[in-house]
Amino acid sequence: MKVPLITLLIVLSSVIAAEKHEAAQPIEAQEGGKATVQYRTNSPTNLENDMLICKRLDGNFSDLNSYIYSRRHGQEHPQPPMEQYRNRTRLVLEDLRKGIVTLEIFPVHSSDSGRYKCFIRKQNITFNFTIVVIPKKKTDAFKMTTASAGIKTNPDAEPTKHPNMMGIPIAVFAVLVLVLVLVVIFRWNVIKPWLSNIVRRRRDKEESSEKETLKTQEAERDEQALQWSSQKRGAGGRQRIPSVGTGGGSDDR
Repeated sequence: MKVPLITLLIVLSSVIAAEKHEAAQPIEAQEGGKATVQYRTNSPTNLENDMLICKRLDGNFSDLNSYIYSRRHGQEHPQPPMEQYRNRTRLVLEDLRKGIVTLEIFPVHSSDSGRYKCFIRKQNITFNFTIVVIPKKKTDAFKMTTASAGIKTNPDAEPTKHPNMMGIPIAVFAVLVLVLVLVVIFRWNVIKPWLSNIVRRRRDKEESSEKETLKTQEAERDEQALQWSSQKRGAGGRQRIPSVGTGGGSDDR
């Protein structure tokens, strides 16, 4: 009777020593977001080099391919994880050194909903948890799109009314006006020297024409003055000589 009693005591002591914990509430995560599972040990023991295994409990998973994360002697994934969890699970090392197991799954897929188990061998601790993935709704995608465009939505308003949608055409019109103004400024900077050159040439041509006209008028006045002076000298040089004849007449000599 002593041997069975001793064996029973050993089994009972091992069962009592093993700590099993179940999360009180399921962990909810938005599809495409991050699911964070955290468990605190009773003592702040560094768990960085301890053996830690996290598995998926539900579904058609065997013991060989149900791993989502494993750690042994400070190395991650000595046991390859399931294909659907590769590069999506990690432990926060800063928390692990403080005796806190913080497991992150990112990004969350709809297929991640289910029951899980993590086991810390050295501490003989097992804790179970459940993840519930909230599907991404179309309304949420619409809110994200409108928020990025600067449009405010009213959840109480009717679906068919979107008075603020006029903000998009106004913004496009403002951009077009700005582009038009820039084009006009650029064109004006190009055209302005050309117009100034034309105006300067026309002004120079008009001034040259006026100078030629003044020269012509001055030459005409000089010519008229010369003719008038010649006529005056010709009229003053003529002399009348009296003639002497018989009968008291005059004789021209």
